[in-house]
Amino acid sequence: MNKILTVFYLFWAPFLGAQNQLPLANGEFEDIDPGTSNFSYWTNLQTNGGQAIYSIETENLIPGSSKAQKSQIISLGSNGWHVKTHSDYLFQVEAGQTYTVRFWAKVNGNSNAIMKVVFQSEVSGSYQGNNKTITQNWQQFTHTFSVNHNSDLNRLSFWYMDAGVTYFLDEVEVVVGRTISLNQDITYQTVDGFGAGIKRRTEHLYALNEVLRNQIESYAFQELEANMIRFFVYHDLEDPNDNNNPFNLNESALDWTRYDSDPNSFRTRYVAEALNNAFDLSINGFDQVIGNCNSAPAWLKTNGSHTNGGTLIAGGEDEFSEFLIGFLNGMQSRYEITVNAISPTNEPDFQVSYESMNTTPSQLANIISNLGDRLISENLSHVKIISPETFRVNSTNSNTSTVNYINSMFNNPNVASVTDVVATHTYQSSITPTDWAALKIACLQKPIWVTEAGNLHSPDFDMLDASYHIERIMDGFNYGGLTAYMLHLFYEKHDYINEVNPGDNYGSSALVLWDSNLNIILPKRYYVFKHFANLVKKNYERIHVNSFGDNLKVLAFKSTDESKIVVHLFSYDNILDFDLEIPNGTTSITNYVTSDLVEENFNITPVDNLNLSSDFINLDLDALSMRSIVFDIDTSLSSNNISPENNHQLIRVYPNPTKSKLEISFPNQRKRDVSIFQANGVLVYSNDFSVSNKIEINVKSFSPGVYILKSNDGKQNQVVKFIIKN
Repeated sequence: MNKILTVFYLFWAPFLGAQNQLPLANGEFEDIDPGTSNFSYWTNLQTNGGQAIYSIETENLIPGSSKAQKSQIISLGSNGWHVKTHSDYLFQVEAGQTYTVRFWAKVNGNSNAIMKVVFQSEVSGSYQGNNKTITQNWQQFTHTFSVNHNSDLNRLSFWYMDAGVTYFLDEVEVVVGRTISLNQDITYQTVDGFGAGIKRRTEHLYALNEVLRNQIESYAFQELEANMIRFFVYHDLEDPNDNNNPFNLNESALDWTRYDSDPNSFRTRYVAEALNNAFDLSINGFDQVIGNCNSAPAWLKTNGSHTNGGTLIAGGEDEFSEFLIGFLNGMQSRYEITVNAISPTNEPDFQVSYESMNTTPSQLANIISNLGDRLISENLSHVKIISPETFRVNSTNSNTSTVNYINSMFNNPNVASVTDVVATHTYQSSITPTDWAALKIACLQKPIWVTEAGNLHSPDFDMLDASYHIERIMDGFNYGGLTAYMLHLFYEKHDYINEVNPGDNYGSSALVLWDSNLNIILPKRYYVFKHFANLVKKNYERIHVNSFGDNLKVLAFKSTDESKIVVHLFSYDNILDFDLEIPNGTTSITNYVTSDLVEENFNITPVDNLNLSSDFINLDLDALSMRSIVFDIDTSLSSNNISPENNHQLIRVYPNPTKSKLEISFPNQRKRDVSIFQANGVLVYSNDFSVSNKIEINVKSFSPGVYILKSNDGKQNQVVKFIIKN
């Protein structure tokens, strides 16, 4: 035993000189060892039959990086883990402390591959490994671990677990504790919005008394700040064929009964009235009004029916485009409703008995190509084509899922060109980050909308039911490039199990409900949806988050003018005692909470021991609860205007941190106004200085904390952050 320990110590001893305190930031994946031409402090291994080609990648990197580790894995070795990259930078850990590893990675050569992140020290039994599924997109991964022993010799390793794959690794860091930090400089997709459908149940709502209907519509369209709405293109709008000329529509032959408000007709659906009421009630308006067609008219179908699937008859594309154009023009001329997005199919990969059309990817490609040309010729090029609205995001069946449909359809460059939005539904039982990542790759950087989602016929109103949407929204935005999310329905009646025939569906999936006793029900999914629809607006941008572990879901956005940052937090488990960064320039923080507690429904809840001058706030997150933290930012003091310390900044302050005296140097000789603010925006110092490129300010009377210095020389505003310590 002593001999084994001696060998182990000799193995680690040469690296004692590199030992350092945490954080380990960036993993030194920028510095090159001139002797080896590899990264400093990192060693690449291939033993026991493992083979790999290691190199440095300089193209297609994450923002802010110029180099990444590239590892082309040829074979894995006898035990399947003999090709790896490990750190020669040895760091200290303390018993009982928690640590977080963060790193960026992607793969080529396969849709995904496994990488194992490993922590190990000189202490026997210290090994901790965690598998990560790496996809073809750069993505940040995290792993949180705790240690049982004090140790000065700790190493981080990355094991490559799949052969025939090229792995890329960058920006490795190890930090103490569990922190969430924000990086506004790394931005991703822009938000298009949130909403739901009125595709069904409209006639049920208008059968209610006016007072109750008004209350339901107020909840759906006024208190909920959705900006997207989706409704039917009914098959019987043109039934039978208006004439035999697909380029000369006989508008008088169209039947608009479904859209009218005629209580004497059983076919009436009150759609136009419902839409206009929604528009009138909406605080911010509807940016996206989507017409969705489940089925072409029966006379255009191979099975001669608008139900039970079938598809478009051969050569029927011109007539189908005429049908859709007639719908668009009629909604405008009859009801003054501008439909700005059209979808020619609904779940073409899913066979149902009700109104449906099971169009293959190649058939749908022909429809879209024809419709794109027709919209241009009819001066309707402003109308977006969204497609394919398939049942599921991803699948192994080539004839199903949005990923497979889009991969096939976009083989035709014209289809890829005229398709404005890739639309999907999310009815598969679980959607992994890999599924979402596959969708993002397939979509060729087009906007991605979930146009229908719901735990259909749910009997529940609780947070577990609401988690269906939380998970899909947060994972969709984080991994899938999602830009919009819509529920199946804004409103519907809730049926209890004792109110239906044995074997019939019961429950509900909409946002606002009423039951047989005319009680209005607002399930937890309603309040959860407010976290997104009411707090995240059109054109907000998703920003990068450095998080920890696998259990906590985090999603963050910033407003167009950068005056707000919204951070969403959710976990299925209790997560206690973690820290969330307070962005620079924060003037106030609002904390919204929804949980299974009766009283917590999108409630504003105070943050305990809040100190805006601190770098972080400490939070707890109860299991199955959702928090949304909204930071109001003074943009003149925001981090985007603060010169980073490691950059060639125009202002230099030193020493930083300081205890009493602050020296500030400028690149030019000018008069200037200098102000100092606390991190919460409170002005604590202001003075005018004569022409000089260096000044000195006594800050001995200032309390310890983070401060922001702002200089205005008449030509330029410059801002820099500094710290006063005890």
